[in-house]
Amino acid sequence: MYELMTVIRKRPDIPTAAFRDFMENRYGTVYAAMPEVRRYVHFYLDDLVSDGAEEPIDAIVNIAFESRETMQTALATDAYREAVKSRSAYIRESSRGIHPALVAKTVRLVP
Repeated sequence: MYELMTVIRKRPDIPTAAFRDFMENRYGTVYAAMPEVRRYVHFYLDDLVSDGAEEPIDAIVNIAFESRETMQTALATDAYREAVKSRSAYIRESSRGIHPALVAKTVRLVP
């Protein structure tokens, strides 16, 4: 399984409810419709403590494909390109706004 975790920060001028609505009803639905996607999950976050050193993380998205090749196939579609265009209205387009990372190892201490 080729699995990604993406840290997402919304644009500061976008209300949290509007951001979450966009993620669930416009952006996430693109991935959900892709036959290559094996799992797509949003984790919305609310900071419990903040020292102000970093901007809050608004969501983490977990997405899984069978392989790197199937991911590349999915990301080459017109639907994905349109989703990327639409996210600029809601998500910061920088390493601080959207940051994908490959899951190198998963350890489940409690199933």
